[in-house]
Order: sequence, then structure tokens, then C-alpha cells
Amino acid sequence: MRILLVDPRGETRPYDDALAAALVARGHAVDLVTCVPRLPVPPAASGVRIRHVFYRLADRLPAAARKVARGLEHPLDLAALLPGLVRQRPDVIHLQWLPLGAVDRGFWRATSAALRVPVVYTAHDALPNNPGRRRLRRARRNARAFPRVIVHSQHGRAALTDTLGVAAAAIHVIPHGALTAFRAVAPAAPDVPPNVPVVAMLGLLRPYKGLDVLLAAWPTVRSAVPAAVLLVQGSVLGDAAATRLAELAADPGLGIVCDLRFTATEEFAGSLLRADVVVLPYRRIDQSGVLFAALALGRPIVASNVGGFGEVIEQHGAGVTVPPEDPPALAAALIAVLQDSSLRATFAAAARQAADGPFSWDAIAAATERVYAG
Repeated sequence: MRILLVDPRGETRPYDDALAAALVARGHAVDLVTCVPRLPVPPAASGVRIRHVFYRLADRLPAAARKVARGLEHPLDLAALLPGLVRQRPDVIHLQWLPLGAVDRGFWRATSAALRVPVVYTAHDALPNNPGRRRLRRARRNARAFPRVIVHSQHGRAALTDTLGVAAAAIHVIPHGALTAFRAVAPAAPDVPPNVPVVAMLGLLRPYKGLDVLLAAWPTVRSAVPAAVLLVQGSVLGDAAATRLAELAADPGLGIVCDLRFTATEEFAGSLLRADVVVLPYRRIDQSGVLFAALALGRPIVASNVGGFGEVIEQHGAGVTVPPEDPPALAAALIAVLQDSSLRATFAAAARQAADGPFSWDAIAAATERVYAG
């Protein structure tokens, strides 16, 4: 089968690369069309043809002009795909994101009809993480535009049917795979003291990820585990709590290390491996790439019980979940895990077992094949 994976902005590149590699290993030919990555990604597996066809002009511009330029260039980049699609018609087109909504929906539906090629759409965020009437309307139109829709959790399925009105028959639940490619990365250790317990919150910092909740919980954790260090690493995207983070990090008594920038793949992997606990205090989410990187590297997890987190963490014993926006509950969970080395070992072993079992990429690729086949 010839498969075209499409992720214009490269928003889920570790997922894209891992799925593509697993499909190639199962005997398929896979092209991934995307942009040059700006976020850390593991090295791509051999056998996957990656083409950087989106935003080749826009991404040369300063950040302030990039968003508008991408919007202008996007339809042109879509049109540039057409000759290749006609010459080497794929057996299936698998869309990861629809950056321009109506433009993407119209283009891919017309392409599907003209070439008689099925289109599969993965709703990585079943509902917008920053919900609003306009965003919900766009999510509804995206999810209802295609006859085959993949989501990563039963929570996502319920969101599509109950909130967005997607027909149940169109929805296929396929878990996000564990990002095991990070195991092959040579890790770069973070700048934290040696021989101290580390709690790590990693990835892009956005308001829905609950950094403020973690900061409210941290003094209690530090009081109970005086040697503990909180490592917060990642670029800030509109999260006002980052200002408070910088203020708290200036107090040596709180043990906070903040590294607010895009980090290299080696640094991301190194921080995960250094963490005694990976914390995900989200307000809302369906699934998270950081969660599945933590599973792959066998890290104990403490997370809010939102979206599909409970389906992964609780059902597979990889950590504990707490109610969202509850600093005392978050602090109590972190303290319990930090103070119990045998519990951490149990969680770590369960995380790796889940990564190599139900969340392995061969299992994910096999389930995706069945969706492709209709």
C-alpha cells in the first residue's frame, strides 16, 4: 500500500515519524509531507520518505511575520502537491492536521473525489484545548468532513459523538503510540544538582497545561521532600504562569530550575531520563506526546485525570492521576511517589511494559491498516 501522511505544520512529528516507520516495517511505502521541524524530534527511521514541502518561504521570515506568511503560502503548497498526487496516486491519504480549516477540507475532499483515494483524518485533539465557539465550530467541521476519523482515546470518541455530532460509525479509537525513538537518542543531562529527586514538567508551556497549578503545589512538596528539585523546561506560548515561575526560581529555597526555550531532542530525552517523576498537571487534553515519551523511557507519571490520561496511566499502572486544578491533591501525589522508591520502580516497569505492549508501534500500525482498508 502506498500511503501519504500529511502534517503541514509538523505539530506531531514524533508521532508521524513513528507511525510511518511502523507502516514501512509492515511492508508499505510511506511519504510524509510536512515542513522543516522547529521542535525537537527523534531521528527519522530509514525507509520513510520525508518531504519538506510546506512553508519553505514563510519559515525564513522573522517570527512576527511567520504566522501570516504561512497562511498565505499554505494554499500554494497544497496546490503544489497536485502534480505528484496525480502521477503517483497513493492508496490512502492520512491527514494529521488541517491548519486552514475550510481550505484544507475543500482541497482534500476534492482530491479524494477526483483521484478516488480515501482520506483518513486523525483528530489529535478531539476538542480544542483552548475552547471557544469558533474553535468548536471548526473542530466539528473538520471531524465531520471525512468518513474515517481516528482518535486516541475513548474520551476522544465521546467528545466527537456527544459534543461535535460525529457519527459513531466513522470513529476509530487507536491509541497514541509510545515514542520509543527517544530511546535511541544520546541524552544531554539537564542543569540540575546531582543526587537529588527531580520532578520534571517538559514541553511547550501553554495555559491549559496547568503550570500555575503545579507552582501552587510545589511549596508543599518541597517542604515534605526538602531536597526535591522542580525542573520546568520548554518554550512559553502564552502562559502567564511563566512570569511567576521565573520569580519563584530566583528563590533558592524552593529548588526550582526553569529553562524556558526550545530544547534539542537530546536535551528533552536527557531531562526525561533524569526525572524521578514526570508531572502533567493539565486542565484539559485528549492525549500528550510528553506522556508517551515518558512511557517509552520508563518514567513514573503524576498527571491530572483529564482526557485520556486515566486510560493510559491508571489502566496500565504507570503512575497516579489526581483531579485537575487541585494543588493539594497534586502535592500529595508527588510527595507519595517521591518518598517511595519501590512505588517509583513499579510505575517505571509498568510504563515500559505498556510502551512495548499495547502502545507499541506495530500494534498501532496494524490498527491503522485496518482503518485504511475500510
